[in-house]
Amino acid sequence: MKIDFEFDTPNGVFRDAIHLPDDHTFTETEIEEMKQQRLDNWLAIVNAPPPPVDEMAVLVVPAADTIEIAGETYQKLDGVPQSGAKLIEVNNVWYFKI
Repeated sequence: MKIDFEFDTPNGVFRDAIHLPDDHTFTETEIEEMKQQRLDNWLAIVNAPPPPVDEMAVLVVPAADTIEIAGETYQKLDGVPQSGAKLIEVNNVWYFKI
């Protein structure tokens, strides 16, 4: 026997099913408790805070002073570019063609 159920939650609809043998002996109250336990487990996962960021694991790579793209060399832009300079943005860093 398959018992489909769903709950509306602030995180959206939770849908699941309980599979029991046709000759099960669970009461309606016990089945409702099983449904609630499944919902509680799902909410615990959905609402769990993210793990803390290990600051040592975060690698910050400084932008290169020059990069090469399609055979053209670009230099990291510091300040205002010259008029008519060919600019390109790579990873939120601006470069100009040299």
